[in-house]
Amino acid sequence: RRVRLFQRTRCYNACLAVTFHHNSPLIVAENRPVQITCRHDDSTLPQMLWYQQKQDTNSMTLIGYGYETSQNYEGQFGKQFKLTRKSAVEGALTVLKANVSHSAVYFCAASTQ
Repeated sequence: RRVRLFQRTRCYNACLAVTFHHNSPLIVAENRPVQITCRHDDSTLPQMLWYQQKQDTNSMTLIGYGYETSQNYEGQFGKQFKLTRKSAVEGALTVLKANVSHSAVYFCAASTQ
């Protein structure tokens, strides 16, 4: 079976000034790690947040958030995902072992807080 992952971007606090760059939709094999990257152009937004939106729902669930030096996970997401940062403007979300339950749209966001 294949896992479908999509990425979209959001920004908070100064949305009009930020340009996000994101991946195209991904279809990956099960039980493999997959990385979704996010990059924006405003280094004054040090916090990057990652959200998951499952099919047929309007709500998003916060996976975690972090800065260049520290990452924080919500609930059990720390066992399924890994957040990394290359810089203040670039980060990644890695699904450690993709399975059908990870099929969703993933959003990255930037914030000053």
